[in-house]
Amino acid sequence: MADVQFVLCNPLCYLTCKFGKTQAKLLKTSLLDFYNPDVLSAAKLQLISDSQKVKLTISLPHIPKQRKGDNRAARDVDDIFILLTNLDENALLSVLPT
Repeated sequence: MADVQFVLCNPLCYLTCKFGKTQAKLLKTSLLDFYNPDVLSAAKLQLISDSQKVKLTISLPHIPKQRKGDNRAARDVDDIFILLTNLDENALLSVLPT
């Protein structure tokens, strides 16, 4: 049996299923409209944690773990997209937990 780690995070599940198939602007607005800022912040922290646990052959850009101020949710979604885009460009999305 394969050693597969499962993580329950609804925004990340939605995003990874639609990433690359739907326009980024449409995905960002749907995430911002449906999820509250705390859930999006937790999703970003989960993605950062998962990408640090996996032994990546690339270095990811620095993403702050916590955002404050106006448009916090929008900046968290932008951070998630930065991480996913970098992982996708290097064909490393498949190494993340399911």
